[in-house]
Amino acid sequence: MAGVTDGEQAGSADAPAEPSLAARVLSEGMESVSGVVHGALGALETTARRASGKTEPSRTDGRSSRWAAHRAARRDELIDAAVTAVTQHGASVGMDQIAAVAKTSKPVIYRYFTDKNDLYRAVSQRVVGDVLTTLVRVMETDPPPRELIHASIDAYLGLLEDNPELYRFVARHPLIAQAAGAPDVVDFSTVVAELLTQHLGTQLGAVGLDPTFAHPWGEAIVGFISAASTWWVDHRDAMTREQLADYLSSLLWGGAAGVYQSVGLDVDAKPAPGVFPRLPT
Repeated sequence: MAGVTDGEQAGSADAPAEPSLAARVLSEGMESVSGVVHGALGALETTARRASGKTEPSRTDGRSSRWAAHRAARRDELIDAAVTAVTQHGASVGMDQIAAVAKTSKPVIYRYFTDKNDLYRAVSQRVVGDVLTTLVRVMETDPPPRELIHASIDAYLGLLEDNPELYRFVARHPLIAQAAGAPDVVDFSTVVAELLTQHLGTQLGAVGLDPTFAHPWGEAIVGFISAASTWWVDHRDAMTREQLADYLSSLLWGGAAGVYQSVGLDVDAKPAPGVFPRLPT
């Protein structure tokens, strides 16, 4: 899913639309995540290069190929440095701090990224790759719906718990590169919601319900979990990760169980004992 380079021809207007980032990850499995993410980064780089008037070196000889490989490797190193800088200095990290961690200067960074926002999108893209990889790994185990909801939420919260500043950073800079042929950038939550929508649509179709109605459900789930987890990052003394995963999955399962019950399936919608603590009597 690499972006179209300056020397390549775009497909015809009649060509079928390229599958979205999340759709390809879901259909091709976890093995495709790295390639899809790096392909989207390439699409963003091509767009930025065209906007700035820069041209890409010809890839018809060995020197050009080596330059392209060097550029990609150097971009990855600078993204790694930016992630480290966010971890060290927090979500409000600046370019001077990123350059210091990278042991280089801002002008050098701007040889590989059009501007600060270009680098920030690349960092958010890296986080998207982590989230999609985690969710696809959970989905590939094909657990029952109730366990799938809990496992997905717990895995997502685990990523936040490991590096809360990185997720605060993404909340401030949510735009990432999109697939070739689509808008240049898309919101982080949109990509995750699309992955969930694809999976929910499959589940609805399997029980005889119209899968097109999965879209608002997927969007709602992402908004629900995102808002709650953002609150939790700043209030981790209020409840543990395990408690929050149980709490959120019970709330979501209550609605999902009603959907399954509506088609005659025998599922238990009640939360596990203790998830919603009772007041002392």
